[in-house]
Amino acid sequence: MTQSFAGTPLSTQQNGQQMRDADLIARLCNADEYALEQLYHHYYVRLFRFIARVTRREELIDEIINDVMYVVWERAASYDKQYKPSTWIFGIAFNKARQAVRNADRPEEISLDDIDEDSSWLGKQDAEFGQLEFDDWLASALGQLSPEHRAVIELTYYEGLHYSEIAAIMDCPENTVKTRMHHARKNLAVILASTNDSSSYTN
Repeated sequence: MTQSFAGTPLSTQQNGQQMRDADLIARLCNADEYALEQLYHHYYVRLFRFIARVTRREELIDEIINDVMYVVWERAASYDKQYKPSTWIFGIAFNKARQAVRNADRPEEISLDDIDEDSSWLGKQDAEFGQLEFDDWLASALGQLSPEHRAVIELTYYEGLHYSEIAAIMDCPENTVKTRMHHARKNLAVILASTNDSSSYTN
């Protein structure tokens, strides 16, 4: 039987990775810079995609990732082991991304195709990066949702997290996550339907 974090069963492979990540975080408490480097490379692709979805500001993504990893470095001792390391790290990322959106003078929509082109080499390191291969039609629709709704969709469908984990990341009740998902799906359906006549989805 594998260990679980925050009540979520993990596969043997997932459990092994989470345990390695937890060990790396523990090593940060001793100012282990190599441990930080390993965490950075392991999470970069996933954080890049998540922050891209939430902020829609390409020029801010790397800056936010650096801010996230700085917080991980500075607050490693405060990591609560009842949560998966990824839940803790994505919680920091969500707060940083949301703050960046609030501070932005004007949200700037970007093409996920452009992100994929500029960072295609990362796909060799993490197959999940292929999720960025959406066309502009769908990207534009997602861009019309609120940052909170985009975050829920990203964490549910692309990170495969349960509502309980997303609630921990977004620091809100699980019912709030469910409500946000309901409205996100409803709004996305309306947006896609309204643009269906002038846009098409291609594989």
